[in-house]
Formats: sequence, C-alpha cells, structure tokens
Amino acid sequence: MQRLVVLSVVLVGLFIYSFAFSQSFTDKAKKDSAVDMSDEDPAMQKAMERARTGLEAFLRKAGSPPTNTDQYSVKVRVSEGDKQEYLWVSNLKAQGDLWSGRIDNLPIIRSVKKGQSYSFAKTEIVDWTYLDRSKKKVFGNFTTCAILTKEPPSVAEAIQKQYGLECDR
Repeated sequence: MQRLVVLSVVLVGLFIYSFAFSQSFTDKAKKDSAVDMSDEDPAMQKAMERARTGLEAFLRKAGSPPTNTDQYSVKVRVSEGDKQEYLWVSNLKAQGDLWSGRIDNLPIIRSVKKGQSYSFAKTEIVDWTYLDRSKKKVFGNFTTCAILTKEPPSVAEAIQKQYGLECDR
C-alpha cells in the first residue's frame, strides 16, 4: 500500500521561505503539502530506524531542553480507515503511556486538523527533530533526509548544508 509521508514542517517553520531550490521540494514545503513516498522505500525504512534508535534520548532531552535548543517535534503515523499519513506534532507532553501535542501540518486526511491537539502512543513516532541554535543545526529529521534522496544531488546537498542536516546518501 502506498502511504503518504508529509514533508517536514520544521523546515518550513525555520527557514524554507528564505531560499529557492527545487520546484518540487521547495514549492511543496511552502505549501505544507504532502510528499508521496512509500514508507516501505529503503531510504524511508533506514530513516525511521535511525529515529527509533535515538528516540529515548530525544524524549529525555525534549522533557528538559538544554539552553539554546527548541522546536522539539515528532512525526507520528495518523490513520483514517485504510489511509495513513505522517504528521509533525510539537508542544509535546507525556500523559502516562501516551503523548500529546499540536499537529503542525496541513493534513490530507480529514479526521484531524492543523493546530489541533493530538494524542498518540510512543510506538506511533517515526521521526523526531529539534533545533540547536548555538550550533545552528537541526538534529534528527531523518525522514526529510529520505525525501531528499528523490531530489537531484545538488538540491539535496544545498538543503542539507543550509539547515545543518546530517544525511547519509
């Protein structure tokens, strides 16, 4: 089944309007549009595995953010019938075994809306990210790196450099 992976809203929120690279990547980011990419794509599988590996450390850091860090968000799987979409959620709060936060993307599915509070299990988290302002670097955001594998190398490299993303290509 083809599933949607929503482009990182963190890039939109941080800096995306300040440059113009690829029409396909930048235009979708400006519009907060979904990017079609199977979650079974090898690059996406690798990205989600990297996120799972660092999730516990990220959640501890998000619970007590160090100075000069902010923009803590997780990407979660949201289901509507047989459709699935991945959305960024910020303002994270632990609630027992569940987490909650605010949806930051403009969803395609209709059961949730941008800005609404959303509760989810930790097992639904497929990516995470935060900004370290002192290092001028974005940490995590592995699924955006996977999406960039579909862009021309010069575009992907420029975006990685612009945002301090560490992507394995």
